[in-house]
Amino acid sequence: MLYKNPFADLPKRHEIKTVLTYPQYIELQSRIAGIMTPDPHMPGPEGYRIQSVYMDTLKQDAFYEKDSGVEHRNKYRIRAYNGDDSFLVLENKEKIDDRIAKSSARITREDYDSVLAGDFTPLLKYNDPLCEEVVGRNKTGGLLPRVIIEYQRQAYVHPLSMVRVTFDSCVSAGINTLDMFDPDLITRPLFPQREVVLEVKYGEFYPMYLKQLLQNHGIKLAVSKFVLGCEYLKKNYVIL
Repeated sequence: MLYKNPFADLPKRHEIKTVLTYPQYIELQSRIAGIMTPDPHMPGPEGYRIQSVYMDTLKQDAFYEKDSGVEHRNKYRIRAYNGDDSFLVLENKEKIDDRIAKSSARITREDYDSVLAGDFTPLLKYNDPLCEEVVGRNKTGGLLPRVIIEYQRQAYVHPLSMVRVTFDSCVSAGINTLDMFDPDLITRPLFPQREVVLEVKYGEFYPMYLKQLLQNHGIKLAVSKFVLGCEYLKKNYVIL
């Protein structure tokens, strides 16, 4: 029987990332808000706070593969919204050539605490392909939590071609703990001039109105909050 990749049928989208200056962000956010619909999960115009604990192997595969531009790579994380530990999501953001696919699984706070302590085996109870993959990566590659990334997100959507536009501001990295719920967590900003990361995700077609709106703004680059956070820790605090 041939092996079937359980993630092969996940929807795949293109992703464009741009770093905006703060004035560019103010202008673009206002214009995007006028032509797109706020994400239904966004509680208000100020957006919502995202905290993620990113994981990597002992060889730092995720860090070096991203830095080297490897075309097929995986990025594992546990994500929370607005500090709510009752809704935790284990995710893998898979990069395949010029597209991305995301798989996810809900986990409990208890399982999150186990992962932080280095015990991934409780994830097996979910009988979920992603959870099983993460446990396997932990056993074979030493996959463990490496860095906390935190930011404020404003998100807008359009039904055409699965378009989603997000603005991530106040991007910061945790410097003293790997527990995003630690009341003593200290973070440091990764963009000293209040720059904002703009992300555009779309399906088969990149809408012309959006392309024209964004073409003269920002610096397009393969920016990764995870990589920026790791580089910051390596430079200022610890050797990961």
